Amino acid sequence: MPFDALASSWRGFFRERKPFFTYVRCAACGQLFCPRYFTPGQLDELYRQMDDNTAGQDEALLRRTQLGYWRLLPPLVPGDYLELGPDIGLFTRAAAAEPALGKLWLVEPNVAVHAALEEVAGPKPHAILRDPADLADIADGSLSLAVAIHVLDHLLEPQRLLERLARKLAPGGRVLAVTHSERSLAARLFGARWPAWCLQHPQLYASGTLRGAFERAGLRAVRVRRTTNYFPVRYLLRHGFFAAGLGEISVPLPEAWTVGLKLGNIAALGERA
Repeated sequence: MPFDALASSWRGFFRERKPFFTYVRCAACGQLFCPRYFTPGQLDELYRQMDDNTAGQDEALLRRTQLGYWRLLPPLVPGDYLELGPDIGLFTRAAAAEPALGKLWLVEPNVAVHAALEEVAGPKPHAILRDPADLADIADGSLSLAVAIHVLDHLLEPQRLLERLARKLAPGGRVLAVTHSERSLAARLFGARWPAWCLQHPQLYASGTLRGAFERAGLRAVRVRRTTNYFPVRYLLRHGFFAAGLGEISVPLPEAWTVGLKLGNIAALGERA
């Protein structure tokens, strides 16, 4: 497919012919990845087209999911905070209210959501950066917490990023990452129609490969857990019908009917060694 055709397929869930790149598995570490992918310049162009990541879902439910990620954290050591891809700041809001955290470093390529991040950060000292290369401005050994929620699976070189994050941590500082799991029940159930098989994901993790990536970066005491996501029942049914090959079916159920499920996401928490 030419780039223009791929660009038109970059956004949206409900496509009868959903393209994604060919994945291969590393014989050494088991990582699932795309050996042929977009160039960095093409990715910059594509991500400029993105809306925020709420995908039309109820923001209150999204906040509930993000709060579940926050509750995975033990007490934090004093230091600064880094979040990669905070989007509209649903997780950032908890960090901004945490007394142990000093300056907030927020790396978000989508400039359309920067105003929302400014509001979430409030009076807390903060810097909003567009390019992950700007991590050079953060002193080594200064971070209490670094967070990457659905970020590693979007990166061309996630291992290098984890190694950089490990150097930025203060003693006792931690990294929290959330990704899809390519060995989840949802992935096995839906096969090629699993939503995480998509153009945005050059990497896909499982518990073992995510743990291995943390440990190779020099992080210790790594724990990997399945996470709970909260959804309206009709949203789940709509996506489930489509993933099962039944097409886009509108389900007339009340929006208030919601459910929490451990469908296919995992979180890893590691500490500076």
